[in-house]
Order: sequence, then C-alpha cells, then structure tokens
Amino acid sequence: MLASGLVRLTVRADGTAIGRFHTDQISYMLARPHERPPRPTFHQHPGRTRATRVNPALLENWTGQFLAQLAAPSAELMTTSTGVILVDVATGSQAWTEPAGGGWTVHQHGPLRLWDQVEEALTVWQDAGSPAHSDLGLTVDPDGTQRVWLGAPDGRSWNLPA
Repeated sequence: MLASGLVRLTVRADGTAIGRFHTDQISYMLARPHERPPRPTFHQHPGRTRATRVNPALLENWTGQFLAQLAAPSAELMTTSTGVILVDVATGSQAWTEPAGGGWTVHQHGPLRLWDQVEEALTVWQDAGSPAHSDLGLTVDPDGTQRVWLGAPDGRSWNLPA
C-alpha cells in the first residue's frame, strides 16, 4: 500500500514533536533502491473464511488505505475485479475478499490475520465518522517512537515501524 501524507511537526520544549496531516493527497516516488522486489504470482491458499464487517471498497479511499497501511505495515494491496488481496511480504500471510450474498467474505491464511488488522482500523475510522486525512496526526516522542493518531494525540493510534 502506498498511501502517504505530509505532516508539519512542531517540537515542544520536552522534545516531543506533534502535528496534523495536510488535507492534500500527497504521494512520493520511491527511490530505486527502495522499490519493492518483483512480486511472485499470487496463489490463493485455503484458510479461515468469514463474513467481513466492512466493505473492501473502503480501501479505495486515500485515508482508508492509509489506515490499512498502518494496521498491516508489511502488507501489499492488490485489487481484482471482485475484491482485494493483501499479502504480507514478511510472513507470506494473505487475505483476499470476494462478494458473497450481497456482502463480502474474506479468506485469511498464514500467521497474521491481515484482514482482521485492517478491518479493525477501518472500523475505528468509520465509527469516528470517516474523517478526512487532516483529522490524523503524528507524534514523535524524544526516544524516536512515532505514532499516528486519529482525532487527538490521546485518541486511537498506530505505531509506525522502526
């Protein structure tokens, strides 16, 4: 997933930096050394199947995709004509959705339940009224810990990978 954002941080006296993301949908071109390696052909693996609680189309929204990326940081997102596929490049875990009876079904395989992680973040976002990207903020603690939060610094948050 490649949703990104621009944030302006203000450094406080205690060394903590804090700020909100801008409203613009900003993306950055990866430097060649940072590009992902070619992905092998995707093969669906059997796993646990259940109905989804959110529509996979939420991943078409920039903020929805950004939050999904925070929830499953090493997952790659692919879309198909009928749903989405998440593949974790570190563990090989996968999740893929398909329409089912007016709703959606998700199939998950591997040690990580990628869709569970993404679905939880999307549910938090929807429960907050699906706010704009600018309702997200970033706090960087003096020890270097980086945390993206929703609404307010003490709101629901996701740690950025180190």
